[in-house]
Amino acid sequence: MFKIFTKNIVKLDFNKNFKNQQGRKMPKLGLFITLYDEDTLNLYLDKGIYGFLMPPIYNKVSSRSRHYHALADYACIREGAHVFFFLKRRIIYGGQIIGSKEIGAFYLNGNYSPLAKKANAKLYWDESKRRKYQATSKEGIFIVPNVGERCQPYLIRFVDKIGIKGNVIFSDQLYWELGKFQYPLPSNSIRGMGFCTLTPGETEIALSLLKNEGDLLYHSISSETISIKGDPIPFAPKHCVNNIQEALTKSFFVNEAHLEASVLANPKLLPTILQPNIDDVICRQVPMSPFKPYQMDRANICYYSKPLINNGTIPNTIIELKIKKLRKNGIEQVIRYLKWLYIILKEKASQINIYLCGPSFSITIENFIPEEYKHQIKLIKLLD
Repeated sequence: MFKIFTKNIVKLDFNKNFKNQQGRKMPKLGLFITLYDEDTLNLYLDKGIYGFLMPPIYNKVSSRSRHYHALADYACIREGAHVFFFLKRRIIYGGQIIGSKEIGAFYLNGNYSPLAKKANAKLYWDESKRRKYQATSKEGIFIVPNVGERCQPYLIRFVDKIGIKGNVIFSDQLYWELGKFQYPLPSNSIRGMGFCTLTPGETEIALSLLKNEGDLLYHSISSETISIKGDPIPFAPKHCVNNIQEALTKSFFVNEAHLEASVLANPKLLPTILQPNIDDVICRQVPMSPFKPYQMDRANICYYSKPLINNGTIPNTIIELKIKKLRKNGIEQVIRYLKWLYIILKEKASQINIYLCGPSFSITIENFIPEEYKHQIKLIKLLD
């Protein structure tokens, strides 16, 4: 238990149960996945499976690696999230995620990631025999031309319960609708990313278009013989860090994305005040700035709750996580978020809470919070 130092530094409690507010129907998370050929699309639609291609991890994860950034996207996923594939200016519906409602709904595949090594996970899905790749002597490892060694250490599984799998719209149809918002959203800032999470607002717009204007172009039949072997091991909290305070003390986290992935996959690691409700939608790396060609500001973790703000395109809660001492630049970052939010939302922006979290603070950090934002910016000290 931690002492309350000021009105902006919040008392923490890691012991209360995961928040649960049943009975409220919430819009779902969306996953936006970019693909490059129809054979791959047909395979994933047919088998109800997807795995992002990633370099295998043989030893430790480098601090420069993007491994934990991709894992953090997986860690946001919960049962019922909607899967959208993006291919050649078309958006194709896949289905809804199978898995947990409370922790990351993804699976461990093969022994080429830190989580899989801890779980001693077998290889359940292996694309190394596909014609487009070159197989290696290592099971589950293949060469992607002009790229190098790749594997699929994490998998998602999905099934369509609403009857629109294979429905297609042109991407322009979605972007015309999103163009009505004067701020960037994950789906129109995905450049350079293999997949990303979508806000509830984007998800609802895409679903409506696919249901009402979509054409069934893909019948989910693949000519490839790859199939899943057995039941993959689902992510479980025991595969991850057990205690966030201990992990920070021992400098366990490789980078901020590692911390982000850990707490998104298992929110019970967070103090109660930062845990999402079970029916909240969780997104990460959400643009929080005007449209810019480079260096767009992105919020680490965002929760979308009722009452939704701007139809679920703006988060109710923003969490910024740091693995080093919080200083003036951390405050300046979230102030930029709020300045932008007040420009686009006016007084509605006062509904948004921002939590800036780190192991410790500089002594004078509160002096840098402007008076008008002190009711919205809360400092969370993760170590005593």
